[in-house]
Amino acid sequence: MKSFALLSVLATTALVGLSACSSVAQQQRSVGSFQMVKASGAINLYVRQGPTTKVEVDADEDVLESVKTEVRGNTLTIYRDKNFSLTGMLRSKTVKVYITTPQLAGIEVSGASDVKGETPISADDFRIQASGASDVTLTLNAKSLTTNASGASDIRLDGRVERQQVDISGSSDYRASDLRSRKASVQASGASDAYVYVDDELQARSSGASDVHNKGRARVSR
Repeated sequence: MKSFALLSVLATTALVGLSACSSVAQQQRSVGSFQMVKASGAINLYVRQGPTTKVEVDADEDVLESVKTEVRGNTLTIYRDKNFSLTGMLRSKTVKVYITTPQLAGIEVSGASDVKGETPISADDFRIQASGASDVTLTLNAKSLTTNASGASDIRLDGRVERQQVDISGSSDYRASDLRSRKASVQASGASDAYVYVDDELQARSSGASDVHNKGRARVSR
């Protein structure tokens, strides 16, 4: 037991020392056009809607090359190389990816990845999927929104949409009481809570110590 404790201390000390020696570097990535973003592996995304497409990765120098940015179809996929080290994973909080794109139709994040919108996002139809303790914070203006969150993920939204469909589970929260909508369908399960602002029609279903709260005056059907 003492040997294990000693090894743990030495490993932690080594990681701290390595971290202290590392410096953060920025790298512009050349990618094609895209409308969706998919990220996994403890990536922090900062999203802007702007006239040109730009992708910048900020990370420790020895981690930078393990962060892959590839456009597949219409989706920008961001992930860690399968050969990245344990040390690199422990430093994952330092990995930031700054994205600017003229059009964005959806975001999918997993594995403790976070998304923060730095400008409002406008779209016809928008989709959010978050799993594995991932968080998404956005200002949206859209006709329709579809959101799925699971595995202790949190969604925080404001803005306005015409209609929204929400499905949250596994101790996830949907905090959208500042996202005004006309119609919504919300399903919450597994100790999850949803906060919405619906004016006209709300279909709400909850189970397993979950709740749906509405700030608006919509007719509620369950």
